[in-house]
Amino acid sequence: MGLYMRAVITSWPGHEFAELVAFMGEQDAGFVVSGSDWADFEIHDARGAVVLAADLTVGDEVREELAEELEFLADLEGTPAARQKVEAHLATASAVVGMQILMSRYDESVAAANQLITFLERSPGVLTQVDTVGWYDGEELILQESE
Repeated sequence: MGLYMRAVITSWPGHEFAELVAFMGEQDAGFVVSGSDWADFEIHDARGAVVLAADLTVGDEVREELAEELEFLADLEGTPAARQKVEAHLATASAVVGMQILMSRYDESVAAANQLITFLERSPGVLTQVDTVGWYDGEELILQESE
């Protein structure tokens, strides 16, 4: 079973893919982005091994994916205000950048995903969902799965 992270974005700013490539290359971890656009890309370590697979979903497919996420909110622990924030965010989201955490490279995969999220959070309107954990607003865990 795979582990996924999703950056749910209310207003897709249309980042140039080259901006992501440059940003990742400027970070200390030495990750390299491969692919030609947001639709489907990978992040590799300095040796060229894949550590993260990712893609962008927009349009009608976003509504379908987020409807499923909305169903799981009732099972999460958090304040009513946090729940309302996530519900409102899901209702207005226009894009999802999905990231598949590779269990065989877990630490590097999570580090690459976190760098990608940092890049996306430079624009407003991003909440992050992590399977088996919950919802984050920046670094703050606002809704979490029951233990």
